[in-house]
Amino acid sequence: MRVPHRWRRLRRATACALVAVAAVSMSGCDAAQGGIATEEGIPKEIKLLGVRDQTGPVAYAGIGGARGGKLAIAEINRSGFLGDGVKLTIKEIDTAGSIETASAEMAQATADRTVHAIMGPTQGQQAATVAPMVERAQVPTIFTQAGSDGVVINDYTFRATAPMASYYNLATEYLADKGLGDVSVLYNATYPTFAEIGEGSFPKQADRHGLDIVSSTPVQSTTQDFTTPVRSIAGEDPDAVVMLLTEPQSVTALTQLRQAGYDGQVMGTSVQGGGNLKEAGKHGEGVIYPTDFSPALTGEKARDFVAAFQQRFGRKPDVYAAEGYDGMWWLARAIKASGSASREGIKRGLQQVAKEGFDGVMGELTFEGNDMRVPGVLVRWNGTSEELVSGGAS
Repeated sequence: MRVPHRWRRLRRATACALVAVAAVSMSGCDAAQGGIATEEGIPKEIKLLGVRDQTGPVAYAGIGGARGGKLAIAEINRSGFLGDGVKLTIKEIDTAGSIETASAEMAQATADRTVHAIMGPTQGQQAATVAPMVERAQVPTIFTQAGSDGVVINDYTFRATAPMASYYNLATEYLADKGLGDVSVLYNATYPTFAEIGEGSFPKQADRHGLDIVSSTPVQSTTQDFTTPVRSIAGEDPDAVVMLLTEPQSVTALTQLRQAGYDGQVMGTSVQGGGNLKEAGKHGEGVIYPTDFSPALTGEKARDFVAAFQQRFGRKPDVYAAEGYDGMWWLARAIKASGSASREGIKRGLQQVAKEGFDGVMGELTFEGNDMRVPGVLVRWNGTSEELVSGGAS
């Protein structure tokens, strides 16, 4: 069975990580004796590492986060936000979709006495595996995406992505308001974030709003052909279909669903953002989804971010870029708040900024502990771009 095999791999990776942490702990004795990243104050160069996917099936999340972070760094450095001549620098390391690679790279990163902070893996399983290493090495690490449990577990782990379940109520409320009461659910049961919504938060929200879940169909991360489940859903002809799938899966499933004759409302997730529905062509038109950020936001910060990102990268930013951007500004604000770029100083600063909250491109950012929360926004894909449906505080 797939799930037990997945957890066997996760246990093996965790064992490897613990061995790596032992090595990190030994080198940590040297760090405690005065490595650059342990010294209080703000040096002229503050060295960061990004340890996340740049290749593989969900590389789009790591690439987007890295681009958003680089844009923020350019603005922070250019403005002198941290002081005259102070520069943030970052090097990206590709985890290539592998838990084992993430563990090995994080072990090296946390052992490097010149690294002040880390932007961690975006995949939930990778992040949950390395989170204990972060605590042992005492290196502040900000994750984006990584919606699994077991990620934000100690004083050194932080997350600049609101859990999707924390704003998915926007989707449920829309369905109820529009009278779309009969709903079929198709979800990836091996992707922790989607499993949490498909099996937990959405059924609870649906019950609270008087929605009837006609069917709930789990699939695996390896599923590529959705012919059988979408034919069944089309036969049920619900008022709406809630689709909780990865980006490549959602394009295929949506196309096959429309080809099966279903013409009702499809409710997706932020995975459909960033123009990912373009590949679905006409089948993607009209899909609605809640997200933490959209280029369609009209607030000043969001507009400025979209313009700057487009100028630098030649395309509009996606949710991953917005998370990377706000996450990097969280880090910069932390250094300024604590007056120190040491690992301990950054940790203290991140916690202080989290208690106060701040205004980012995703809106008014608040926190539950070290975990970010956003207002969220509901958007519709019109075939070429996103349109605001509701929300949009920015």
